[in-house]
Amino acid sequence: MKRKPQYYLYRILLELIHPIEQVISICKFMFWGVKLGKGIQFLGIPGIRNLNRIQIGDSTRIISGARNLVGSDVKTYFETGQNGNICIGSRVGMSNCVLISQESITIEDQVYIGGGTRIYDNDFHSINFNDRIYRPGLIPTAPIIIKAGSFIGGHSIILKGVVIGRQSVVGAGSVVTKSIPDFEIWAGVPARKIGSIEQKYAI
Repeated sequence: MKRKPQYYLYRILLELIHPIEQVISICKFMFWGVKLGKGIQFLGIPGIRNLNRIQIGDSTRIISGARNLVGSDVKTYFETGQNGNICIGSRVGMSNCVLISQESITIEDQVYIGGGTRIYDNDFHSINFNDRIYRPGLIPTAPIIIKAGSFIGGHSIILKGVVIGRQSVVGAGSVVTKSIPDFEIWAGVPARKIGSIEQKYAI
C-alpha cells in the first residue's frame, strides 16, 4: 500500500529534531549527575530526578513521548530517592517507562522493556494506617533485578523485591509480584508461569 505524503514529512521532522532531543537529554542527565555510557540514544526527552545514583550502560536506547505509540505519549521518567539506585546495563531498550527507586533497581544487558511499563522498588506508602499517616517515611522497599536478555511486555508493572530471570519473558499488561526463574514465560494479574523457553542463547 502506498504511503501518504504526511508519513514522509513526519519522518523527516523526526530526523530533524532528533539531534536536538539528544543534546537536551544528555545535558539534562549530566546535570542530575547520571553516569552515561557510550552510544546512548535518546528519542524524545525523558524526565529525571536523581537524588542519589543513576548509571546507564553503552548503546542503550531510551524512547520518550509520542515516538512509540504502544506507550501512548507518556514520558519516560527516572527517579531516585536519597537512598535509591538505578543501574541500567548495555544495549537495553525501553519506551515510555517509569522507574522509581528508593533502594535499588538493576537492569542487566540486552533487556527490552515495552511501552508503558512501570518499575517500582517501593510501596510509596505503608499499608499500616498509623505509619501511613504519622510516619510517612516508613516505606517498604526491596531491590529489583531484571537479568540479562529478558523481555518485559508493554504496560507491565514490576513490584518491589522481584528478580526476573535470564531471557525470561513477561506478557503484556502483567503485574509481577513474585520472582521469575530463568528461561520462563509469565503473564497475568498477578503474573504466573504460562510456559518455558527451550532455546537458551549465550549473552
